[in-house]
Amino acid sequence: MSTVAFTPARMRASMFQRSLREHPGPAVAGLCGLLAAGWLIRYGLYGDQHTLSILAGTWVLGWIVLPLMLGGGRGRVRPSHLRLEPVGILPAAFGLLAASAVGIGPLVSLIALVSLPVHAARHGPAAVVVAGLGALLLWLIGLIGSAFALEAIGHAGGPVGAIATGVFTGTVMGVFGSVWAVAPWITELLSGAPAHIVRWLPWFPGSWPLAAATGPSGRGLLVIAGLFVLVGVFALVYLALVRRTLVTGSSWRPRRSAAASASASLTATSTASPSSAAARRVPGGWWGRGPVWAVTGRELRTWGRHPLRLQYLAFAVVYGTLLAGLPMLANVDLLVPWAGVLTALWAAAMSAGLVGLDGTALWLPFTTPGGERAEVRGRGLAWLLLVTPIAVLLTVAAVLVAPATDPLAAIAVLPAVLGAGATVPVWVALLRVRPVPDPRHPTSADNPTDIISVLVASGAGLLTAAIPMALIIWGPDDLRWLAPVLGLAAGAAAWFGGLWLGDDRLANRSAEVLTAAGRRTRAPEAAIPLKWDADWYRENRATAWALVLLMAGWIPVVPQGLMVLVFDIGGGWIVASHFAGSARTGVAVAMVALGGAMLLTGLVLWGRRPQPVPAAT
Repeated sequence: MSTVAFTPARMRASMFQRSLREHPGPAVAGLCGLLAAGWLIRYGLYGDQHTLSILAGTWVLGWIVLPLMLGGGRGRVRPSHLRLEPVGILPAAFGLLAASAVGIGPLVSLIALVSLPVHAARHGPAAVVVAGLGALLLWLIGLIGSAFALEAIGHAGGPVGAIATGVFTGTVMGVFGSVWAVAPWITELLSGAPAHIVRWLPWFPGSWPLAAATGPSGRGLLVIAGLFVLVGVFALVYLALVRRTLVTGSSWRPRRSAAASASASLTATSTASPSSAAARRVPGGWWGRGPVWAVTGRELRTWGRHPLRLQYLAFAVVYGTLLAGLPMLANVDLLVPWAGVLTALWAAAMSAGLVGLDGTALWLPFTTPGGERAEVRGRGLAWLLLVTPIAVLLTVAAVLVAPATDPLAAIAVLPAVLGAGATVPVWVALLRVRPVPDPRHPTSADNPTDIISVLVASGAGLLTAAIPMALIIWGPDDLRWLAPVLGLAAGAAAWFGGLWLGDDRLANRSAEVLTAAGRRTRAPEAAIPLKWDADWYRENRATAWALVLLMAGWIPVVPQGLMVLVFDIGGGWIVASHFAGSARTGVAVAMVALGGAMLLTGLVLWGRRPQPVPAAT
């Protein structure tokens, strides 16, 4: 029993040691986690009990959800690995949980939860024991919950896991992007949880260990018993998942019976028969007849079912909404009307690599007359039909939430961003195809985009939006009402420009695109060291300068330029704020031009970086 149960843990330990030698990422993440855990323990010495309970519970919740975002399912021992082994359900579940406990996340989380008994030390030794027991039970909840989430949601790649991952990622990025507005609230929380939050803490399991340690003994026993019940429920659910996997081979999707599979096969065969009536009809889609609408219908169905597309769409909506809405916490409502624009901009950026998810299915347009043109137009039209209602709804809601803010600029820019975001990312995806290992079963770690694709796709939207913004900023006041019309014209021009580029790429380089999309592994890239290496710098100066320019180029573009031109911000570190009138505007425009030149140079240098030669097979 013990030998069989601990075999997965030994397997996981071997894979973990190998991953530490091959990739520095886990070690860097572990160091950051240890620093955060050390800060949490230090806060436990003097901090507020209720705030510490919120932080500890949030830590456990992040432990469960964060691996879904970072692709934590890779290098993990899964229940399906034990299907052919003579092992029972209980030993298998125990061994898999023991394997899940091997790693940086469980170790760092256990260290972080030490903050609970450290805080309880001020109430005596008995409180330390009770808080320590509660912290251990909370750790078990995080361990089992993380293992269950990775297997049932992360590996299955279903819509629930995809949307949850996108929402979590968008929330984290939105909070970090608006940390200047959230910082006062975080400071207030660290100094002591507000009374209206404390009132709900008894329903939050993260507060139960300290509540058991500091409350009456009878209540403490009930709270600890409640934690035991939660651990038991989590364990039973995970046991049922392991049993289902060992018996049926699937932890999530129901298996179809043989009769149902045969019936579906016959139906598909008869539908695809050349003699059928459907084959003689003009191909069409949900919305109309013709190949363009057929591609549109296919793309809309794919957006509704593909896990990574759902994840990217959820990320764009949450991230754009939070970037526009969180500044209201600091009584700044200038960005609120831009919620729809920011969502459309990030949806375009996250769509700049979707061709890599298609694999060899991309050959289908090449077998149909005019299929290349229909493919580019159908993809762009599907994106437009999907994102436009969301962006318009967010813009209208933002206008209602902040009626005192002038929404003209956001309304003028929105059609320009939508027009560029619909077709330019299609061209970028065809230009820089990054395949995933298995297009049929993608995970959160399979990211078909890269920084260059994101920059080009989002930069096209910003460049198109600059046309109506120029009229609003520098044009006569009596002509500002023409800005939405100019934005619509700019969006239409970007739409047709993206179509022309996509058509040219797919028609003239179809074999190259199909070959890149059909690869199971990506082309090797030059490894970038995490510390200074003079030899590497001498051999890869173009790569080093490209990284510096691509990271630093956004500073003059956004805070030094666009934020001054659009929102008239100021500050000691804002160069344009030291000038007035036309000189201020000129300096801000010069900053945008400088940043654009830096980004363009970085893109050129990045394209010229030396590529490693793949090993001969």
